[in-house]
Amino acid sequence: MGLCSRERALELSLALARESTALETEVTFEHGVERFARFAAEGATQSADRERFEIAVRVRLDDVEGLREARATVSGSTLEAGRAALARAMELARYSPPNRALVPLGGPVEVPRTLAEPSTLAHSFADKSRWIARALELCLPHFEPAGLLQSSALAKAIVNSRGRAVYGQTGRFAASLTVSGGGGSGMAQASAARPELVDHERLFESARRTAEQSRDPRPLEPAEYTVVLEPLAVSSILLFAAYQGFGAREVEEQSSFLCGREGRRLWSERFTLTDDPDHPAMPALAFDGEGTPKRRRVLVDRGTPTGPVTDRHFAARRGEESSGHALAQPSSSGPMPLNLVVSPGQGTLAELISGVERGLLVKQFHYTNAIDPKELLLTGMTRNGTFWIEDGRVKFPVRNLRFTQSLVEALANLRAVGAGGEAAGALFDGEIVTPPLVVDRFRFTSSTDF
Repeated sequence: MGLCSRERALELSLALARESTALETEVTFEHGVERFARFAAEGATQSADRERFEIAVRVRLDDVEGLREARATVSGSTLEAGRAALARAMELARYSPPNRALVPLGGPVEVPRTLAEPSTLAHSFADKSRWIARALELCLPHFEPAGLLQSSALAKAIVNSRGRAVYGQTGRFAASLTVSGGGGSGMAQASAARPELVDHERLFESARRTAEQSRDPRPLEPAEYTVVLEPLAVSSILLFAAYQGFGAREVEEQSSFLCGREGRRLWSERFTLTDDPDHPAMPALAFDGEGTPKRRRVLVDRGTPTGPVTDRHFAARRGEESSGHALAQPSSSGPMPLNLVVSPGQGTLAELISGVERGLLVKQFHYTNAIDPKELLLTGMTRNGTFWIEDGRVKFPVRNLRFTQSLVEALANLRAVGAGGEAAGALFDGEIVTPPLVVDRFRFTSSTDF
């Protein structure tokens, strides 16, 4: 796999922006590559080596009632393909309603150079087959494995008619294994900027061991319990704060948990949350969807929310500078933090468990959904390993439970934050960097038969 160079990406984008007759023009060029292999007990079941080129053109036309804006995209990497997108965007803009709230596009900026790791780009199907062979060796014949190995990278350029021209690359390697058999199941997932940072031996062994230990789960009455949440469980609930709370759009619409709470301590002083595009466990592009530079931003400082993130539109409404959290524009979703990092505390997972007299160890949540965004009231189920803790020791597996819990309330009941931190989350729906957490009075509302 190889990515389009900075010179080529900017040359194409600048040429297209110069040809536009619109009042303002923005050109976004993307080159994405992906190589993945899915596998099961019989070996590799699906593989692909994919490449995509996309050119998006956003234009603004002057009108006495306001600016008319539209965006069009096309698959391709040539000037001719870009011209088709430009023509379509111009046509759509003529029929778009005028908008007096649009702010001018941003001018020239400097962003740090970011490149995808060569070892991620070079990770071949032969490399992946060796990982698959090891997973099967650890699991068969007593357990059924199913997993995914994925290496991907993106080159992106954003150019506009006001002099902005930025380019960057990012890459990611991810491995996931789910193991089942004999009534037990376990799952482990890891991702990093390059494959050599993923300890696949430890990863696969963790999933297999959890499947073995979770056999013959016992029933447990739904109630409020102290929970030790491993990173996969933390990510599936904390990502909702990014989706539905930390953006200025939700604050303006009065649907955010931040409303009326900015600047005062809301959660445990143990909890600090940042948005950090340069974190080594999950490096990202150095600019947002408008080409605004991204910088590390503290979202929660020792339990106190610091305020919402913004793009150029919402920053102007708030009398601020953009915090660099725009999605591709125009967007109805508003700004969003995409690189969440929970600051580490102290203690290994075993040490956190040893401090719990009676409670639950939760490996993972799934089917998590929001009921009330204002309080971040969430519901979901435990999955792939839930265990009873007594006197500081894991005693036995329990059947899965459904929870209905306010994240605002849960973080107020945060007892401990573990050391370290790893990238965790859904392979396709976002990730955070987090250590394990201990939360008191976590509310489970129903039980299952499995």
